[in-house]
Amino acid sequence: MKRKVIAITGKIGSGKSSIAHILNGLGFKTVDCDELAKQVANQPDVVKQVEQLLGSKCVSRGKLNRKVIRDIVFEDENMLKEYERIFFDGVRMLLTDTLARLPDEKVVFVEIPVLDAFTFTWDEIWRVESDQQTNVRRVAIRDNVSEDNVYAILNSQKPYDCDYVIYNNGDLNELAQAVVHALTQRQLL
Repeated sequence: MKRKVIAITGKIGSGKSSIAHILNGLGFKTVDCDELAKQVANQPDVVKQVEQLLGSKCVSRGKLNRKVIRDIVFEDENMLKEYERIFFDGVRMLLTDTLARLPDEKVVFVEIPVLDAFTFTWDEIWRVESDQQTNVRRVAIRDNVSEDNVYAILNSQKPYDCDYVIYNNGDLNELAQAVVHALTQRQLL
């Protein structure tokens, strides 16, 4: 049987990480593209490119200041595209390498916030959805940022066509039930 690689996507604060955690608990392997992006962000050539694009205030002690960057790029669509371009080739390469190191896994879920960030052949795409107020509340608390900042990010993100939608407006128990239902529906359990 060919391995399935399933993307889990959704807007910021929708619950992608919570679903990945639930899937891990059920024995599935997951890969987090945000974590891969952090590895790419620590590469000196990437730090230099971002500093050239956004200015020295976006770098502190040789590291990217994601909070400052977030405030800048989600206010300017062109800046966001340029910033994302810097990262996506590196993330795609790390994802490909990570998947190659998991040869025995029959299903791997990939948590990816920006599905069209790079070209990749997904076997399925699952989208997580929650209402906008829930997303804003979750992210403002989690990241200690303003609601205006979260709304700017949400407004820059578009929904993607998908094979399956998981709604996440309840608690973690309801989300876990929805994940098990999705796995059953997709004949993965």
